[in-house]
Amino acid sequence: MAKQKKQRTPIDPTSLTRKLDVARKLNWFCYGGLLLLFAVWNLFLDGSLKWWILQTFPLLLVLPGLLKQHQRAYLWLCFILLLYITAGIVDVMMPTRGWQHGALTALSLILFVSAMMTSRWQVQLQNART
Repeated sequence: MAKQKKQRTPIDPTSLTRKLDVARKLNWFCYGGLLLLFAVWNLFLDGSLKWWILQTFPLLLVLPGLLKQHQRAYLWLCFILLLYITAGIVDVMMPTRGWQHGALTALSLILFVSAMMTSRWQVQLQNART
């Protein structure tokens, strides 16, 4: 018996554009939230300038690509965020840690999912237009 290929339903570019706009806004909200969290945490609470630079530098590496809305920048952001997610989850499990670690984990997870979906929807929108 030969397998039949499933026919793909055509993608509606207008709904995809709306999804992409919401995802990009969520990306910028969480990206700015992470940068603000690191600034407050390290410059005002109990960190140092060195830790602030160390924590923000990887995020700033992908900023030019994010501003240009390049798909690869969103993919690289996902790879970078895996480090933040791992560190946040490990620190959340320690009883002596503060609220910052929970905020780091939440913002990183939300940004990871929205950046991943932004990258996917960008490709789908390009394919739908061609």
